[in-house]
Amino acid sequence: MKERMASKPKIHVVGMGGTIAGVGATATTAAYESGQVDTSDLMAMVEGLDQFADVKSETLFTSGSENLGPKHWQKLACRIEELVESPEVDGVVVTHGTDTLEEAAFFLDLVCQPKKPVVLTAAMRPSTALSADGPANMLQATLTVTSPELRSPGILVTMNGLVIQGWQAIKTHSLSLESFCAYPGGPAGRILGENLIFFGTPGPSPIAGRFHGNLLKDKELPLVEIILLRGGCGVRPLASLNKNELKGLVISGFGAGTVPEDLAASLPEKMSPKCLFVVSSRVPQVMVIPETMTPIKGGNAVPSGMLNPQKSAILLSLALDEGLTVQEIARLFKMFS
Repeated sequence: MKERMASKPKIHVVGMGGTIAGVGATATTAAYESGQVDTSDLMAMVEGLDQFADVKSETLFTSGSENLGPKHWQKLACRIEELVESPEVDGVVVTHGTDTLEEAAFFLDLVCQPKKPVVLTAAMRPSTALSADGPANMLQATLTVTSPELRSPGILVTMNGLVIQGWQAIKTHSLSLESFCAYPGGPAGRILGENLIFFGTPGPSPIAGRFHGNLLKDKELPLVEIILLRGGCGVRPLASLNKNELKGLVISGFGAGTVPEDLAASLPEKMSPKCLFVVSSRVPQVMVIPETMTPIKGGNAVPSGMLNPQKSAILLSLALDEGLTVQEIARLFKMFS
């Protein structure tokens, strides 16, 4: 293990609210309000942090991450791009809510081209909890972003001692501290004490930074919805959709991308011919390829590969925003197969 640099690195922390900045009425209550603690106060809770880095911080949003989406992540991405250009910043840590952390990390992977490490972290318990996990996660995120072993700039997630490549992060539990894992594959490394042990060379997604041009735009992404299928649903999931405004639809189907026959037959008839479909799956570890998904007439249905519905919606929105064809979009998703 290499020694850390003699002079302390300069880290900038960007707060996005979430449970990590949450406050409950007591130390043992399950109820709390997200995003109530300023980021500077959060960092002050991390004992010994100043041993590893000189830290500056700012609060960009004060909300639970259930309220965040692409327009917020675009603002975050632009701020990250500014920070990594500064000679006064060696790395960026982002504190974020866990509800949409995997989508935020995937979005940042697709739009950012960071020249320095960027690490997202979060917490499953509020800052006032008796055994709050936020301070440990913030310390471990700092250890990650300052590690001399980290040679590949990109988007990472550090949670509960694990270091996960950002585009691979998925949330698998509503309450457990062991709520995040990597799919496909496994974690890039683990924090042991004050050291970061890499299991391999972490790398960004196959199309990292592909949509960097999105940061130059100040508009909403094209409307993409997700429908979740259940046994016996028939065509009912289509009834509530705004078919005129909808540009893309992600189908959270069964297994390896199967869809009820009546729904598959109705999609070309009930939806706009310009609407593009991505078929994903409601299972935790998704794999949908052309051979396994239910065929949909019209030639505008794409398998999601290993991307779950929420990540599929992010990629589809960005691709539609760039005006890509069905064939071009299919090639992007195939890179995740």
